[in-house]
Amino acid sequence: MPEKNKPAPWLYLIGTVVWTWTFFALTFFTGQSYLQFPTVLLSLAGGFGPLFVSLILVKTGYWDKSLDATAFQFMRRVLNPLTLKFRWYLYVILLVLILRITPILLHNLFLNGKDLFDIGPFIFILIGIIIGGMEEIGWRAYALEGLQRKVPIILASFMVSFFWAAWHLPLFFMEGTYQSQLGVGTTPFWTFHFSIIIGAPIYAWLYNKSGRIAFVVIIYHALGNFSGEIFTNAFPLINSGVEIVLALLLTTYSWKWMKKKVDLEF
Repeated sequence: MPEKNKPAPWLYLIGTVVWTWTFFALTFFTGQSYLQFPTVLLSLAGGFGPLFVSLILVKTGYWDKSLDATAFQFMRRVLNPLTLKFRWYLYVILLVLILRITPILLHNLFLNGKDLFDIGPFIFILIGIIIGGMEEIGWRAYALEGLQRKVPIILASFMVSFFWAAWHLPLFFMEGTYQSQLGVGTTPFWTFHFSIIIGAPIYAWLYNKSGRIAFVVIIYHALGNFSGEIFTNAFPLINSGVEIVLALLLTTYSWKWMKKKVDLEF
C-alpha cells in the first residue's frame, strides 16, 4: 500500500484509467452521442477523471504536504499563471507551432498540397482546451511528479504516457468523438497512441525545466489541442516523425538531468 504524506503515482495511474473507462463504458452503453443530455454528464465525469482522481488522492493524504497541505492549495498552485515566467509562454507557443506547421510544410513538399487552416467544430475546440488542460493536473502535476522521485525522469515520463494513451482507448468507440472518426486499427489510430508516447519527453522537459511548474504543461496541452482543431492535419507518419525529432532533440539536450530522479541535482 502507498504511504500517506507521499504521492501515490501508481494508485493514481491505475485509478484514473479505471475511473475513466467506467464512465466512458456507461456512456457507450447508453447508445447516445457522448454530447447528448443526460449522457454528457457521464462523458464529463470520465473526461475529468485525471483531475478528480488527483484531487481525491491529495484530499485523502496521498501527497507531499510540503508542497500542498490541501487539495485547494494544490489546485491554486498548479493553476496559478503567475508562477510561470513569461519566456515559458513563448517556448510553449514555439513548440506548438513547430509541431503543427512543420508537418504541413513537409506534407506539401513531398505529397499533395494542403491548406494551412482547417478549423474544426467549436465544441471540439472547447473540449480540447478545457479537458485537455485539466488532464495535466493529474498526469504531470501529480503522476509525473510522484514517479520521477522514484525512477529517472525520462522513464517516469514514458510510464505516465503509456497510461495516458490507454486512457484514450474508449473514446474510439464513443459516437461523435474525434477519436471515433479516426477509426479503430487504422493508421491514424496507431499514430495517435504512438504520438502520445513519443511526446512524453517534451512534457517532462517543459515541466522540469520550468522549475516543476505544472501550468506550463497545462497550457501546452490546451494549445496543442486548440492548434489541432485549427490547422490542417498532415499525413500521420509525418506528424509522428516531427514529434520524434523534437523529443529526441530535447532529450539529448537535457540528458544529464533527465536520466536522474528529481531528488538529485540537475
